[in-house]
Amino acid sequence: MSQDRRRILVAVDGSEQTQEAVSYLSGIVPSFETSVVLFHVMNRVPDAFWDWEKDPLTPTHLDYLKDWEMQKENRIRQFMRQARRVLVDVGIPEYSVMISIQKIREGIARDILTEAQRGYDAVVVGRTGLGGIDERMLGSVAGKTTAKLNASAVWLVGGKPRKGKILIAMDSSAGAMRAVDHVCRMAAVKTHSISLLHVVRGISVTAAGQEQIFPEGYRQRLLEEAENEIRPAFEEATKRLKAAGVKADRISIKVISGVASRAGAIIEEARQGGFGTIVVGRKGLSGIEEFDMGRVTFKLTQIAGNMALWVVA
Repeated sequence: MSQDRRRILVAVDGSEQTQEAVSYLSGIVPSFETSVVLFHVMNRVPDAFWDWEKDPLTPTHLDYLKDWEMQKENRIRQFMRQARRVLVDVGIPEYSVMISIQKIREGIARDILTEAQRGYDAVVVGRTGLGGIDERMLGSVAGKTTAKLNASAVWLVGGKPRKGKILIAMDSSAGAMRAVDHVCRMAAVKTHSISLLHVVRGISVTAAGQEQIFPEGYRQRLLEEAENEIRPAFEEATKRLKAAGVKADRISIKVISGVASRAGAIIEEARQGGFGTIVVGRKGLSGIEEFDMGRVTFKLTQIAGNMALWVVA
């Protein structure tokens, strides 16, 4: 296998959101030198019958449970064959799209994490499905996978992300530059417009007396210094994108300053600009770690909604 081949793991559960994740994947990656593994972790029996081996009525239930298991596996195999067809139809060779169904071992999230350690560049997880996730709070399998997987990138796909535009949230950290490199390697960059965004949070002076501590001139100077500091990172990121084949007229740069929430500003910029994909380093954009992620990155996982969020290790 070529070292340049992109390897992508897709966590599949047969849900509508998984369908959307596969559709999104088909429109974001280059078809050449890309391998995809469609991966499903299957429970042997419904949760209500988890301890059925201990039940004295097991012989009565046995035939039903075996039939249920066989039907479920047949359904998921059919679903995965359809998913493979979506990827093959955009040019990924059929031999490069593998189907893998595994009996549950330690738990769905843990089994996905174990598989993800086997040399994948990215793991694609639907925001809903895979156990069900409240729209207001990321949790369950997708949340555990995003929080714990720090060896590769996680692509968290919600709703039906728009295609064609990628927003990279940047600061001057090494993590942000790794996010740029990940886009260069994984995305079909020649067909996408890419925006580099830096957000500077303002200094609140709402409390009495803070106007004297942080006068307007001082706050403005801090914002200007922040904008000057990010310029070398913008220049380096632009250089790398051009080297990957992105034309200059498809690259834009923007600094937003004085906001109360950096994560909120990133989401709002994505919505207003019609971006379907947000890319961010796992760390960076904040010196504070939360669930092994920077604070801004963690908040983005909660509020990205109907977008694809790439969290790059």
